[in-house]
Amino acid sequence: MLRCFGCVRPDVTSSEPARIAQEAERQEELGKEAVDYLSEKPKGVSVEFLVTHFDRELERLFPDKYDEATTFVQLADWLWGPPDSDGRRGFERPVDLFGHVRMIGSSREGKAGVSLCTAIGQRFPSAVGCATNFISWSWRYSIKKFIRALQAYCAGHNNTASGCFVWVCFICNNQFEWLQDGGKDGVAEFGTNLEKIGRLTCVVDEFLESQAVYVQRLWPVFEVFAASSQGVTIDVALMGVTPQQLAREPLSTFSRGLVVDVLSTTATDPKDEQRIKMLIANDSGAANATNEVVQLVLFDLISFLIKLILKSSYLRDGS
Repeated sequence: MLRCFGCVRPDVTSSEPARIAQEAERQEELGKEAVDYLSEKPKGVSVEFLVTHFDRELERLFPDKYDEATTFVQLADWLWGPPDSDGRRGFERPVDLFGHVRMIGSSREGKAGVSLCTAIGQRFPSAVGCATNFISWSWRYSIKKFIRALQAYCAGHNNTASGCFVWVCFICNNQFEWLQDGGKDGVAEFGTNLEKIGRLTCVVDEFLESQAVYVQRLWPVFEVFAASSQGVTIDVALMGVTPQQLAREPLSTFSRGLVVDVLSTTATDPKDEQRIKMLIANDSGAANATNEVVQLVLFDLISFLIKLILKSSYLRDGS
């Protein structure tokens, strides 16, 4: 865990030169430790790779069933087998996407099985780099729509898809550790990764006609709340709807689709759900505060996108 380095100060009351020198040396080492900690950024996969390779490889591997409606939940079933009642997966006949099944990593004591990100990095080195965006999303999303949302996000932020490296849990976590070996402390891992990456990008699905899946799932709500509380930069990528479409809708039309009720949200792992709700919704007051924070953040982000579209349209029409 990262220490509060700013809270450690030398004992200025000491008059012993040796003690002062020793304390100064210790402070220097602590500073190096802080730099080293923050420099170990998690690795992400480029959006360009998702567009040009990931999507096409799934089409090649699953030609008869991979289509516009295929979700990451379905892909997990195809790759690693269906889950049991505890969410564990059998991995009896795993599909070796990008070689992640047979590759031996450093974290499983010599056993084969690494993250998709690790395997991709071995075969396509330029496709993996220090993550620029921690992606907040849901495995229930359509894979193709999700990738298009990230592609549009890059274009809208004047980023090249090759230079935007996204940390996506499905791809960047070693699922053999999480879904077969019993996993890690998801809350702690999230906090560490978010701190190191420094930007949370919320991929929000279509919400004009019904409530967004994004606000029905506990992890995205928790991620937004935590990022907001910690002062981490937050932005948004829209999936299934464009800012231009939203600009033509009254606020009340889409605000209903983003209503947050943390107590009714769910997580796949019951242990995660219980722990997270104890952190951010252990009573009605805390739950209401969480709802308000997350809802305001999402409204502000989407309203900002709409304002940019209206401003652009005004400038274009006035020129």
